[in-house]
Amino acid sequence: MEILTREVALAYREKARALPYNGAQDIGQRRALRLELQARCGVTELEAVNILNGNNIDDYCTKHLARARAEGAAVAQGAARRQKARRGRREWY
Repeated sequence: MEILTREVALAYREKARALPYNGAQDIGQRRALRLELQARCGVTELEAVNILNGNNIDDYCTKHLARARAEGAAVAQGAARRQKARRGRREWY
């Protein structure tokens, strides 16, 4: 899954702008765009609709970047713990 960046969000916003006007309803091609954005970046339905409408894009990008950094730190911390645990398991004969 890709991290939601401003460039990705604005690209989807431009795709949504290029669609024929339908009152910003979540139907047809607009719905397909929303589903694609959700699958690509792991955003919620509400976040995807707001991004396509051009609302709160910076807030959502910041939120998902912070989440990705936190997950990366947790993975790195887990790897350090496993490495430390392996060092303590050495057998001496």
